[in-house]
Amino acid sequence: DLSSNKIGDQGASAIGKNTTWTNLTTLYLRSNSIGDEGASALSKNTTWTNLTTLDLSYNKIGDQGASAISKNTTWTNLTTLDLSDNSIGDQGASAISKNTTWTNLTTLILQNNSIGAEGASAISKNSTWTNLTTLNLGGNSIDDEGASAISKNTTWTNLTTLILERNSIIAEGASAISKNTTWTNLTTLNLWRNSLGAEGASAISKNITWTNLTTLVLQNNKIGDQGAIAISKNTTWTNLTTLTLSENSIGAEGANAISKNTIWTNLTTLILQSNSIGAKGASALSKNTTWTNLATLDLSYNKIGDQGANTISKNTTWTNLT
Repeated sequence: DLSSNKIGDQGASAIGKNTTWTNLTTLYLRSNSIGDEGASALSKNTTWTNLTTLDLSYNKIGDQGASAISKNTTWTNLTTLDLSDNSIGDQGASAISKNTTWTNLTTLILQNNSIGAEGASAISKNSTWTNLTTLNLGGNSIDDEGASAISKNTTWTNLTTLILERNSIIAEGASAISKNTTWTNLTTLNLWRNSLGAEGASAISKNITWTNLTTLVLQNNKIGDQGAIAISKNTTWTNLTTLTLSENSIGAEGANAISKNTIWTNLTTLILQSNSIGAKGASALSKNTTWTNLATLDLSYNKIGDQGANTISKNTTWTNLT
């Protein structure tokens, strides 16, 4: 682990020339100052045939560096590649998508770069990463076009985690994602801080493919009561354990609908922070008798007042609340 060491291109180039570490499986170089030149030097290493994890997050790698890394043909055992928090755009993402060597890749993290719809579309067309389980494109600018392209991928049959937070996705993109029928193993979907609205939430709620979904994050998406009502009517997510709907302008009506869901018997975490539930919404939630496994309930910043607190306190179902 060589993270946070003020290593620049010169140091990365020296590391890249190493011919001794033939058994190297993990290389952490996060939070340094490695740019395109350093990334290119690392990519030319032909010794690390056993490398499984490469973390170059929080560096200064742009399209040129990403392109160089994508051309590596030595790391046939690579399972995890983290290039988050760099300066990679569509060109770099497109280059990465064309790699045909990383057949064992399970985790690709490209969060907080400058990837737009074009780059997302290129990634969606990859047919090599048949073992991919985690794709993190959060904090980019893929918008609806990119989300739609990603939704059409039919290769990632093993995908369990999809993170598309902070990508300017609205209802159209959400609708496209909801129509995916390939990700039958999806367990986590994070769409935090987009602009799905009630329409987008409704579209997501109608998906019947994600029977293994355990975590759904729709925080800060302007879904309102109507979106919450739609989500509450889903009957597919029987394995759901975590539902995050904070900062969504949900009122008593939405809280009431959520409280009546009888499918989420495995729910352990419900986060409704910073909405407008009030005492009436709290009262409705308190009457739920389905969530016997609930361990965490976050109703902070909801103005439930004494009346709401009183009703919540009378719930006798949440015996596992921690």
